[in-house]
Amino acid sequence: MKRRVAFVLAAVCAAGLLPTAAAAESPLRGTTPEPWEPYVEHGFSVPAGYVCSFPLEATPLEQDMVKRVLRRHPDGAVELEEYKGPLVVEYENTDTGATVVRDVGGRGFPEYRNDGRLKRYTAVGPVAFGMRETDDHPKGFWIVDGHHVVEFAEDGTRSFSVENGTKENVCEALGD
Repeated sequence: MKRRVAFVLAAVCAAGLLPTAAAAESPLRGTTPEPWEPYVEHGFSVPAGYVCSFPLEATPLEQDMVKRVLRRHPDGAVELEEYKGPLVVEYENTDTGATVVRDVGGRGFPEYRNDGRLKRYTAVGPVAFGMRETDDHPKGFWIVDGHHVVEFAEDGTRSFSVENGTKENVCEALGD
């Protein structure tokens, strides 16, 4: 059975652990993960120009996701989480009505700064990431499979620091 996760960030999916067992243990530094809890992805809509030239809408069709906290900052704020579970999403170009359905269930590990902003997102795909015009990667809404890491600079700029696997730009599949 394919391992699944997705983490669709707010308006656009965005981004650390390595996918090996040894690497997955080292960031925990001897801590015990918190219990799994259900997670519901609600989808999103973004305006034309944000990641695609048209308005993009994402609607989850199938999901059974869970999440857990792997590590906390000294003040108790979440530092590292893990998301997993099946997630199948329909993406729509709301200008034309064109749709595609994609499996974005993989495994995701968002890492947060002390102030709660994303620092890094490690994924063992398939998962989805939105890249904007201002990011250090071609603009689009990317379904990535394999091992990918997205870094979030202090100014919010996103870039892939690891790209091992395949990528599909959903914007192109829907008419860009």
